[in-house]
Amino acid sequence: MTSPMLWPCRLTPWLAAGLVLLAWMPAPARGQEYTIGPRDVLGITVWGQADLSRDYTVDSDGFAPFPLIGRIMAVGRSPKELAAHLTEVLGKDYLVNPQVIVTVKEYLSQKVQVLGAAERPGVYYLTGPTSLLDLLSKAGGFASAAGKQVLLVRNHGAPDSPGTVLRLNLDKIQAGDASENARVRSQDIVIVSKAQEYSYFVFGEVRKPGAYRFDKETNILEGITVAGGFTDKAAPGRTRVIRSTPQGQQVIEVDMNDILRRGREAKSVILQESDVVVVPESFF
Repeated sequence: MTSPMLWPCRLTPWLAAGLVLLAWMPAPARGQEYTIGPRDVLGITVWGQADLSRDYTVDSDGFAPFPLIGRIMAVGRSPKELAAHLTEVLGKDYLVNPQVIVTVKEYLSQKVQVLGAAERPGVYYLTGPTSLLDLLSKAGGFASAAGKQVLLVRNHGAPDSPGTVLRLNLDKIQAGDASENARVRSQDIVIVSKAQEYSYFVFGEVRKPGAYRFDKETNILEGITVAGGFTDKAAPGRTRVIRSTPQGQQVIEVDMNDILRRGREAKSVILQESDVVVVPESFF
C-alpha cells in the first residue's frame, strides 16, 4: 500500500511570531468556550493551504465536510478543540506541521426567543455562555412598560421532559442577584411581563406566542385560538399546561388532537391565573 503524500506547510516568520503570542495568551476555561452545533458556519484556515481554507457549514448530523478527510465531527467541540483535532488528523497523513485555526463565522445552532416588554423582542442566537441579563441587553433592555416578573420557559420541546417555568424577579436580576440572573440555554423562551399583569401565557408553535388576559372563563383550546392557533410545525398531541400550585409546579399533558379531531370538548382544560401553555414542535 502506498503511503499518503505529505503536503508541506511552510511556517513563515510572521506566522511563527503570531503563534508565540498565542502561546502566551491565557486560555479560557472550558466552560467559557462556545460549543459548536448544527448549522453553525465555521471559518477554517490551514496556513499555506488556500484550497483548504474557507467556510464550512456543520450538517444536521453534527459533521462538517472537509477536503482530504471527507467529513469530521464538529458538534460538541469548541473551535479550539476542533482545530486541535484537524491538526492531528492532517498532520498524521496529509500535511507536514499543519497550522489550523477554527472560528465561528455564523452562530446558528443555539437560539432563544425573547417576548413581551423588551425593547427589541425576537429570536437571538447564543455566541457563548449567556446570562439572562446579557440576553435582555442584546434585546435592547427593558421597555418602559416592563413589569416586575420575567418568565424563563425551558425544555418545552423535549418529548422526554415536561418543561420548566422559572418565574424571576426583574429588580433582583438588575441588581445582579446570581440566583435570579439564570444562565440561558438553547431553545429557551424568555418573556418580560408588562406592568399590567397578564393572566396566562402561550408559547411554542403558535402563530402569536405571548401573554394574554382573561375576559371570561377560557379553556385551553380558546387560549390557543387567541394566540393565533397552531403553526404547521406544531405537535398538538404533546401540548402541556405548566401550572404553579402551593405544592409546586404541576404539568398537565393535553392531547389536543382529541379535542380538535374528535370533538372531546369535555377534555379541554380550563386555564387558571398564571398558567403557561406550551405547544412543542413536531419532530416529523
